Amino acid sequence: MNKINRIRKRKSRESLFATLFVAAACCFALSGCGEEAKPPAQQQKAEAVKQMPEKQPVPVAAAEVKKTPPEPAGYHYDPMGKIDPFVPLVREVEGMDEQVLDEGPLTPLQRYALAELKLVAVIVAGDQSKAMVEDGKGDGYILSKGTLVGNKHGEVMEIKQNEVVIVEKEINPSTGGIIQKKVSLVLHKSEEEEL
Repeated sequence: MNKINRIRKRKSRESLFATLFVAAACCFALSGCGEEAKPPAQQQKAEAVKQMPEKQPVPVAAAEVKKTPPEPAGYHYDPMGKIDPFVPLVREVEGMDEQVLDEGPLTPLQRYALAELKLVAVIVAGDQSKAMVEDGKGDGYILSKGTLVGNKHGEVMEIKQNEVVIVEKEINPSTGGIIQKKVSLVLHKSEEEEL
């Protein structure tokens, strides 16, 4: 029995030494984890850098600092002064006759488009110049300066040798303002005069 006790003591000592050996190896491994072993030259440089005083930042004048442009904040649409894209380009403006004309009922010449009228004669006499136009039926009408003519609120501005200049008034659909447009009726020679 004595022999068995000795064997047990020896095994317990061996297990104790093995446990201590493993504990020492772990401690050694953990202590080396913080810093890697450096070659002597690198160690000296690292210590020299640690001993150097830290450089203080040099104050720089505000003008010398390069300002970086601000980050673009994304696209922003400014509708000021632009046409509304959701409003129809051509629309009927209410009260057009009241805005353009301050007249009474329409004359027979104002019921025709200028393309439907044909200039057939011109008499040039300064301020007393006259012109004659015909409609599609062959009815004739006399024009003088200031005569209202055409379905676009036209007015005779000038009578020349071979043409009559008419200024038409329209409303700009985007702004609502009045646009004046010059249109000319040109005298066509008859077939007898061309021969």
